[in-house]
Amino acid sequence: MLRAIIDARALLATLAAAAVGVYGLQAFPIQRDNPFLVIIEARRPEIAHGLAYTYGLLWFSTPFWLASIVMSLAAIVASGLKPSWAYRPLPRYPEPEQRAELSLVLGETHFPDRGGRAPEPRWLQIPERGLYTGIMVLGAVGTGKTSACMYPYVDQLLRWRADDADRKLGALVMEVKGDFCHQVRDILRRTGRADDYIEVGLDTNVSYNPLHNDLDPYAVAYAIATLLNNLFGKSKEPFWQQAYTDVLKFVILLRRITEGYTTFADVYQYILDDSRIAHDIKRLKDSLDDPQDVIRIRTEEYALLDVHRWSQWFPVDDGFMAHPYNAELDGYLNKKGVSQGVSKPNGAGWAERKHQIEALDRWYSQGWSRLDARLRSNITEGIVVFLSLFDDNPSVHRAFCPPRRSYMDMRLPGDLEPLQPLDTLLDTGKVLALNFPVAMNPGLARIIGVMLKLDFQRAVLRRIPKLSADSSRVWRDLLFVCDEYHAFATVGETDPTGDERTFALSRQARLIPIVATQSISSLRSVLPGDESWRTLLQCFRNKVFLATSDEFTARNAADLCGRKDRIKARYSIAESGSDTHVSFLTGRTAAARQAITATKSYGPVHEHIFAPRVFTELQNAQAIVLPYDGVNPLPPQYCYLKPHYLDVQTSYFDHVASGAL
Repeated sequence: MLRAIIDARALLATLAAAAVGVYGLQAFPIQRDNPFLVIIEARRPEIAHGLAYTYGLLWFSTPFWLASIVMSLAAIVASGLKPSWAYRPLPRYPEPEQRAELSLVLGETHFPDRGGRAPEPRWLQIPERGLYTGIMVLGAVGTGKTSACMYPYVDQLLRWRADDADRKLGALVMEVKGDFCHQVRDILRRTGRADDYIEVGLDTNVSYNPLHNDLDPYAVAYAIATLLNNLFGKSKEPFWQQAYTDVLKFVILLRRITEGYTTFADVYQYILDDSRIAHDIKRLKDSLDDPQDVIRIRTEEYALLDVHRWSQWFPVDDGFMAHPYNAELDGYLNKKGVSQGVSKPNGAGWAERKHQIEALDRWYSQGWSRLDARLRSNITEGIVVFLSLFDDNPSVHRAFCPPRRSYMDMRLPGDLEPLQPLDTLLDTGKVLALNFPVAMNPGLARIIGVMLKLDFQRAVLRRIPKLSADSSRVWRDLLFVCDEYHAFATVGETDPTGDERTFALSRQARLIPIVATQSISSLRSVLPGDESWRTLLQCFRNKVFLATSDEFTARNAADLCGRKDRIKARYSIAESGSDTHVSFLTGRTAAARQAITATKSYGPVHEHIFAPRVFTELQNAQAIVLPYDGVNPLPPQYCYLKPHYLDVQTSYFDHVASGAL
């Protein structure tokens, strides 16, 4: 109210002057019977009229100037007072179950570019198309990165359409602390989705074999060799990574041809004892000279029947699949009434298999076996230091090296249930959680996490042609959540399995990636190259910056939020003198007359919207958000987060006043 009065002080002074003038002229009119005025009017009427008009004007002008002075003094006093606004409560929080479209509320916003409470707060909400571009949360320890961002965000997304079997979200959750998975399980339990939770870890009832997939052996070997470099340091010589990749590729290929199945423990045993490699290659070469009969069935029947428990299938010509003759398989197909044929192997599929066997023989006989024994020992030692983790620890072997019978529905008591293909899990809306605390074994946690992440990313990218082929179908959204993301991040100019390649295409696959890490420096320390972190950072269009103690992160966050021109005052003081001379008393220059000039000028300054120090001074559960709605980038702004243990409808400032924050 006071500020409104002061802003209208010119109008109020005019009205006051008008009222005083009208009253004064009526109460104290000019005295026309005054002898002096009578004489002046008689001799000089123009002077008498001037005095009369001046008298009337002073009744208006004098109150105007007095009122203006009083109002100006009031304005000076009021400028130092804080504005007293009537603060409205937050708008009603949009509950996830009531949202017609998928969206995510990041927090409450007040003034965009300065802190403090605004009269009309609002929610900062990211629509569905903006979520597909990714969210990265960066904040130091204790700033509310997990409690105020990860927990509430995951809660909102998993609660949306929880009762809709076709629209509820499927997800992969990865962490290194061991408590985030329990929160996700509780969220699903509260929303009636307890059956959708699947956990992979050392003490769960689910086993996961990172090598049991249809990925090319070279891609698997390259990923493992890259992990070896990340764990133990990259050598200046590329020979060692090439050697690791070469050995792993051919051993995995050999196991897939001979048994149709392999684990890390099997690969470890074969690399340690290369006589087993020689034995299997000889057995495969003998099968080329006298090929074993195969059972042939049509590809359509292969896709419909449960014949995947027999693992040595390979394609042949004219839409047929073939498998080396097996009496149990023959009986199963007869029982199902499947038309089949038994014959000698032939066709393009057999030619491909023959080519692979010959390549294995060339690699072993003309390559590996001819290497110096000491060199082979060095290559072997570089690989087995990693693979031995899956052999010497019984719990690790049990969880991540399940026997082939587990995938053949022939599990024995004590065997774990194998993890289904991720394509199937995601299409049914399951939430897969990797609960492997890094404190137990940091190297193994990173290995398993990265391999599971690669399987997930491959399943996500496979959705793209499916979505294009069947656009009329309702496709569910997928969620990728990773707390302490630097523990699992992979990126690089030459790494074909880098995260940036998946996230660049994830929007089309309806993937919502949400990751959190402590700082940009945390990513730099685990990624190869000096600038590869930039490639990964640009994949996340929505960035949430909490308080940071890393000056590199603060500086880059300020640059990402941009700059703007502001008008600022500049002051300069100049001193001049005349008749200058050197004082004989002091030996210094002096002047007979001196002048000091002070100058004030205004000019534009191109400065950060948020200076780097702002990011280091943020309070707990405060953030500066760089949002993107999927179409247009929104201006960077302050955002006040909602920790999961506090009432979401209560304002952040009320929580601070009550001591809850």
